[in-house]
Amino acid sequence: MAASEECIVLLDNGSLRPEAVFSLRSIAGKLESRIGKKVHPVSLLHSSKIDAEKLGGVEAETWRRFLRRRLEEGVAQVRVVPLFFGPSSAIADYLPKVSAEALASYAGAEVKVAEPLVDLERGGDDAVAEMLESLAIQKMDTIPGGRVGVVVVDHGSPLKAVAQCRDLVASRLAARLGDRVLGVIAASMERREGEEYDFNEPLLEKALSIAAERGWKRVLLSYLFFSPGRHAGSGGDIDRIVAESDFARGGGEVLSAPLVGESPLLVELLARRYHESLEL
Repeated sequence: MAASEECIVLLDNGSLRPEAVFSLRSIAGKLESRIGKKVHPVSLLHSSKIDAEKLGGVEAETWRRFLRRRLEEGVAQVRVVPLFFGPSSAIADYLPKVSAEALASYAGAEVKVAEPLVDLERGGDDAVAEMLESLAIQKMDTIPGGRVGVVVVDHGSPLKAVAQCRDLVASRLAARLGDRVLGVIAASMERREGEEYDFNEPLLEKALSIAAERGWKRVLLSYLFFSPGRHAGSGGDIDRIVAESDFARGGGEVLSAPLVGESPLLVELLARRYHESLEL
């Protein structure tokens, strides 16, 4: 890369699971083809701890080291496209802090960050809900029998704005699916203690209890997760919560829609966020 060129990064939170890194690389490759410019898959944290042998011999990149290396090479502008649904603390706080520390030694260099995928200020933007709709239908088309109830589940966050993004997407998804489903509930996988974090409710286990109270016999999990990993991967935290829930133990059936990283619509939205950031 010539020093004068802009460096474009697709940034996720990071994972200790190789499958998450492979997913990020796949999405970055598709975005690169879509915008016609090199896109580097980088994680904020964690992924560099994975043995490179488990990653096809290519070590995963993490933000602090990646940014410093690029600045040392003479790159003056780095543009980040966040693989995040909402303005989590990772990109609202940690990313700017680490970036500022690195940029302090390089006058004139800058890091520009595109908007996350869910835009609360443009509440009519149905892009993420459209992805969840198509993924839900993809799964429902394989299910014989009657309608299902849908639970949209995210990780949970100490920031209310992130929960608002989840709730907005769930409400838009409910409108899009209409009477094709029994209903839609928004839930978090986990939360911090304290009343000030009640906006994360209901937790997934409670959402499944609500489903049972409504008489739902079959629930489809619609994931606000991009890639398989410790939480949404096979045998991960969400699978454990489901298996231990009263709903599942009582005979309720819980199905899973594909993760958002599998949606062909994702790259279009990432490309849109990239092009929008050029206008800032």
